[in-house]
Amino acid sequence: MQKTNELIRYFYKHHFVRYLFVGGSTFIIDLGLLIFLHSKARLGLSIATTISYWISVVYNFSLNRWWTFSASENSSLSKHLSTYSVLLAFNYLFTVIFVSLASHSINYALAKVIAVMFQMCWNYFIYKNVIFTKNSSIHTTYL
Repeated sequence: MQKTNELIRYFYKHHFVRYLFVGGSTFIIDLGLLIFLHSKARLGLSIATTISYWISVVYNFSLNRWWTFSASENSSLSKHLSTYSVLLAFNYLFTVIFVSLASHSINYALAKVIAVMFQMCWNYFIYKNVIFTKNSSIHTTYL
């Protein structure tokens, strides 16, 4: 039991593990809402994708800022939001365009999964080194 607790504490200390947890739970919220809004509520795919995306973004930003990277004390909320907004705009456009185009060939939910996989590749690096960095000078260096 003690080995298990030590292993949990070890993983808890690492940003990447917390990032994966927050990202995974964000993905569940995002995909679940997308499927509900498009399949059950019968909203158009672009509108359902937009609503689910923006709801999950608020959750993701909050948890990454305060828990994953413990950055809420390092910089002001407005500084984090300004740099996050640039990434958010890119990710949003990428998601809507990718899901809309890919859904002509594959299921929209699978298209969403693939879009998120692409975004995971660049988001962790940008969160850790640009948005939620402890060195505020990097904010202006990268963006």
